[in-house]
Amino acid sequence: MNTPWLLKSRTVWGALLCSGVLSTATLWLLPGGLPAVHKQQAELQRQREVLLTLNRRNRELFDEVQRLAMRDPELMEALARRQGFARPGETIYTFRDRGERK
Repeated sequence: MNTPWLLKSRTVWGALLCSGVLSTATLWLLPGGLPAVHKQQAELQRQREVLLTLNRRNRELFDEVQRLAMRDPELMEALARRQGFARPGETIYTFRDRGERK
């Protein structure tokens, strides 16, 4: 083939231009195009953040379970107080929120 003739050919350049325009339109307009990819990347980032939060919480719970297994007295007391228990001779005072009425 004659390469210089191909480079000067309007038909070849027209076909390349047409192909480029169609490819770009396809990328932007089809349901699986670039906007959908960007949405999926944003969703992936949100899910990664959720996963990191859940992993952090799992680590905290695992540490608490290990402390419970070792019978950590401070943890046992904190859990008992959370459930409303008190030491002998202690008085528990509970306060309602101002918006809460019985």
